[in-house]
Amino acid sequence: MSETAVEKKVVQRVPLPWAVSITVVLSLPFGLFLGNFNFPLWVAFIVWAEYFAFGTKPDSWKLVFPSIPAGAAAAALWMATSNLLTPALAGALGSAFGGFLALAIGNLIWVTILLYVIPRVPSFAKGTLAVFNGLTLFLAVYFTGSVPSVGPMGNGYWVIVLAFLWTTLVAYFGWLLGFINIALTFPKEE
Repeated sequence: MSETAVEKKVVQRVPLPWAVSITVVLSLPFGLFLGNFNFPLWVAFIVWAEYFAFGTKPDSWKLVFPSIPAGAAAAALWMATSNLLTPALAGALGSAFGGFLALAIGNLIWVTILLYVIPRVPSFAKGTLAVFNGLTLFLAVYFTGSVPSVGPMGNGYWVIVLAFLWTTLVAYFGWLLGFINIALTFPKEE
């Protein structure tokens, strides 16, 4: 007598559209009621989508948690390099072109290094989406000023550190939203 494999089917007891809507409602207070510390929820929503892209598995944290800060760190180093170079280049070449050149040099250094590192670190190779989201989310948070106004905001390097920390924290919150979203479907195997 041969054994046949029984395929288990996961059934959602709460439909996904309802779970998504409930998750959004649960996230809104973090973007509305924390004053200066309101989360830029678009960061969280992007990483929430990553949770789905990585298969809606709780162990996706093994890819997301190291990859987001790696990408954000590369972008932070890029901005720090640009801040360091801008005064000299802007003085020699004019404000607009000098600032552009400082950004270009920082990009060429740090994004190139990141691209060499990704295939050599297994979690980055598997989590390339999260690495690049970390990079782009940092840039978006930094350039839109979506950070709490705390500490020496006149210090460009402080703003970079704050943008890195804020990007990482809110991205992790986004992963948690993905986890909560699936949990709210109350899945069961049949």
